[in-house]
Amino acid sequence: MHVPDAVLDPAVAAAAGLIGAAGLGYAAKRVEPGSATLLGSTAAFVFAAQMVNFPIGPLPVSGHLLGGVLAAVVVGPWGGAVVVASVLIVQCLLFGDGGLTALGANFVNMGLIGSVLGYAIYAPIRRAIGGSSGVLIGAMLAAWFSVVLGAGAFAIELAASGRREDFLHVLGWMALVHAAIGVGEAAITGLVLRFVLRTRPDLIHNPDVAPGRAARWSQAAVASLAVATAAAIFLAPWASEHPDGLEFVGARLGFVADAPARVWQAPVEDYQIPLLARHSVKVATAVAGTLGTIAVFGLGLVFARVSSRRGRAQVAVEGVPADAA
Repeated sequence: MHVPDAVLDPAVAAAAGLIGAAGLGYAAKRVEPGSATLLGSTAAFVFAAQMVNFPIGPLPVSGHLLGGVLAAVVVGPWGGAVVVASVLIVQCLLFGDGGLTALGANFVNMGLIGSVLGYAIYAPIRRAIGGSSGVLIGAMLAAWFSVVLGAGAFAIELAASGRREDFLHVLGWMALVHAAIGVGEAAITGLVLRFVLRTRPDLIHNPDVAPGRAARWSQAAVASLAVATAAAIFLAPWASEHPDGLEFVGARLGFVADAPARVWQAPVEDYQIPLLARHSVKVATAVAGTLGTIAVFGLGLVFARVSSRRGRAQVAVEGVPADAA
């Protein structure tokens, strides 16, 4: 669902950029203290999982995990937004996946809607059902809705960009295709969280429990990073080559060109390292995925650590001992 350059009107892209920047700034302030390593490894996992496109039935279209709800269930809604932001920034700047001018819109659609709004759907379902079942059912339903709502947000952004007469047509196609993709999103989210619940249930974010899990996070974070790297190496090269949902609908309705214009020339375009691609495309993709996984882990770590320092500074200003925070 990565919006490329030259699809949204500059004013709409700028407005989405301002909303996205404000949302990311606020999210960074709300990251749970001491969660830097877990947040970085979660971002790395989401990035690697997004590289593995899965086919959607008989249609010539593919989908991939967005991961907003999955991240939010582990590191909280605002931490989840930071996770998605880390992924989107690396995808855009390093691999040219998603337009630079549309980076704000992509974060609004996949980060703020995916994680924050997705968590708002998940939380009451989890509380109502309770236990592991509440976590799984709430997360899977929220994951499906996050994909469909993100697709709807793009339809609104496109209508505001001058295609108002096509709004219902675009919305219908985006909702139809992404409803199918959302089934895959829900299934992957459920499978991953089921594994987490069986092995490390303490990693599930619980707003009713005071922060302080950091001492038990390191081992799980390292394991998550290892799984993410393995996915980038062994699964990403075999991903479906069909266009994703937005590209499919855009080509069908004519709002995405065959070769979208780009305002930023990424150093590793389309997850291919040219020198390696001459010998093996799959090897080039695996190496690019590994580099991206490490880069996303590092960026997520930076976001979380900067946030933690600001949080400690704010606590000191308010006169509360740092250890009590």
